[in-house]
Amino acid sequence: MQLPRPCLALAALLLAVGATSAQTTHPVSTTNTKFTPKHLVIPAGDSVQWTWTGGNLHTATEGTDNVIDPTDAFSYILDQWTSSWTHHFNTKFLFEHPRPGHFYPYVCVPHFVFGMTGTITVQSPWSNRGFAKGGALGDPLLYGEGDLTVGSPAVILMENGPPLAPAALFLGLVEGAAAFKGGTLVPVPILLQLDLVTDASGGLTLPFGTPAGLSGLPAYLQVAMADATATKGVALSNAMEALFQ
Repeated sequence: MQLPRPCLALAALLLAVGATSAQTTHPVSTTNTKFTPKHLVIPAGDSVQWTWTGGNLHTATEGTDNVIDPTDAFSYILDQWTSSWTHHFNTKFLFEHPRPGHFYPYVCVPHFVFGMTGTITVQSPWSNRGFAKGGALGDPLLYGEGDLTVGSPAVILMENGPPLAPAALFLGLVEGAAAFKGGTLVPVPILLQLDLVTDASGGLTLPFGTPAGLSGLPAYLQVAMADATATKGVALSNAMEALFQ
């Protein structure tokens, strides 16, 4: 059977090896009762560094109220003893702390009533589609890094899988949903399958260089792996969409 051209490009993607992409740190200062700049739009993989510039204690606390609680994606105290904090907005963070549109508003708790607020919007070609099925270490987490522009380096990663276990990475061009080993398989129909083995920590690392011919094309990926502690002996990662730029 001859694969369609997009599938051949995707096959090349999974077999290619790429380098790590460059990242930028975006500075935000706390001046009186405001964050400067107040609003940031950054690509996934970049970091934000908040810096205390004197005066009163400040915080950078994710959310829209002046209450610090465990659901906040981040919360940092800025004062004369800890004058700077840096937070990395990579895809793993986005997947573990999902917000609509990758939009993260934040506040200074002590100065919330004075309107000391800010926002961070993270632009990412990767989306978490859910449907993980847990095993020995909980739900395996599949995510990607890289901007998926032609020729750019990227990497597919997985964590929390069973160590040294047979695994299969499934890839498709349609976001389907089919019953599979007591869970749900999203890349249906399956166009490509890559047989793998997880590493000693239960992870996978698949670097690649983004090939041409995929711009505007979404691909859906999910990993299944042998796990005796999971129902029907199989654990599933979350499904993931990769939108090529």
